[in-house]
Amino acid sequence: MSITLTLGTRGSALALCQAEMTEAALQSICAIKRQVIVTTGDKRTDVPLAAVAAASGVVDKGVFIKELEVALLDKEIDFAVHSLKDVPTILEPEFQLAAVLERAPTGDVLVTRGPSLAELPANATIGTSSVRRKLQLLHLRPDLKVVDIRGNVPTRLQKVAEDLNLDGTILAEAGLVRLGYTTNGTLQTEGHQLSAEILDRQEFLPAAGQGAVALEILASNQSARELLTQVNHQETWQRVTAEREFLARLQAGCDTPVGVDSQLLDGTLHLKARVFAEDGSLQISEASHTEPLQAARLLHKNLH
Repeated sequence: MSITLTLGTRGSALALCQAEMTEAALQSICAIKRQVIVTTGDKRTDVPLAAVAAASGVVDKGVFIKELEVALLDKEIDFAVHSLKDVPTILEPEFQLAAVLERAPTGDVLVTRGPSLAELPANATIGTSSVRRKLQLLHLRPDLKVVDIRGNVPTRLQKVAEDLNLDGTILAEAGLVRLGYTTNGTLQTEGHQLSAEILDRQEFLPAAGQGAVALEILASNQSARELLTQVNHQETWQRVTAEREFLARLQAGCDTPVGVDSQLLDGTLHLKARVFAEDGSLQISEASHTEPLQAARLLHKNLH
């Protein structure tokens, strides 16, 4: 095994877990060196993501990937590992997604000190930095109060466990599963037991690409592409290709309040979408097709 690739990753627990998954997938193909890089989104966790992006001049450029792309351009790394939902819908021409790993569960999980979504009292406070989650939550429970919350998964769980002014938070099922937390009704963190409710996928749709790990390269790096495509998970690739194409047709970014759900059954891709406007109004759509790009086109056409 004479070929060695340098992998770039963020330093959060979840990012490192995803880097380890990638290294395991590639272990029989090439040797891997790891380089941890601090991104814009990691530097400031005390202010909302939108404010971080605006201050950094990376609106819709991916506050969690900017420095990794700089490292790609500088040839410091051969490929970057991302949570796909953090990757801008349309990449700059210098960059390309080479592969995705097999997708984890794509649900969103409400974590509280006990109550379910239906049982939360009026005016209960839920923390999330996602506009998509905020608008879907308020669509179901307009009486709730939603506040911004930042930090990695363990930090957010600890806030729910200890901050009596915060009644709950919403986290990706994929991240919880990858970090070893159970989501079968209860969740253990630092001596605290919390409730974990997987929200109804019919009414609470995930972000495009949620649960998928993406491997990004320079478009010119043919040798890295040839190696990385060997670990590409084809079903996941088809699903996320359709979801991201739908966002592109909406001219929407990775932080736009759009929920997209996909399933591949017997060769047919089934898509659902919920698109929120700034005033909170909602458009919905469903579509099915055997070709991902055609499924996305129909999903966009069927919006009402």
